[in-house]
Amino acid sequence: MNSRYCINCNSEKTYIYGRNYNMWYKYKEGFLCSNCHSKLISNKNRNPETVKKWNTINNKKWHPRRLLFKGKSITLKENPRQGICQQCKRVIGNGIKRTNIHHIEYHDNNPLKDTIELCPSCHNKQHIKRRGIKGQFI
Repeated sequence: MNSRYCINCNSEKTYIYGRNYNMWYKYKEGFLCSNCHSKLISNKNRNPETVKKWNTINNKKWHPRRLLFKGKSITLKENPRQGICQQCKRVIGNGIKRTNIHHIEYHDNNPLKDTIELCPSCHNKQHIKRRGIKGQFI
């Protein structure tokens, strides 16, 4: 069996994953051990532009101005959220990470009309309350 060496620290050892499977990472002309891989290629040491795309503010999925409206994702000009659940009064950073906009009733011309801001737990409870007998949303 050919033994591998880390091109950074010249070590033969790396993290053993599962049943004797060594975690080697292909890098340039050779391999990196798991320790060197985590030091050289981690979020802390990456290029700021690479880290930027994983930041929640820049991420399209968790953008604070993003709103789901009739099955489509729209981005508003201003952030509609204030960071407080209108049902249980929990605040972002104190027990919850984000809030959801819940549509009580949809209006074609104004996506924010008849909406309330809820934490994920209260939002889920609202949908459970509104389900019909067959488990479908009304």
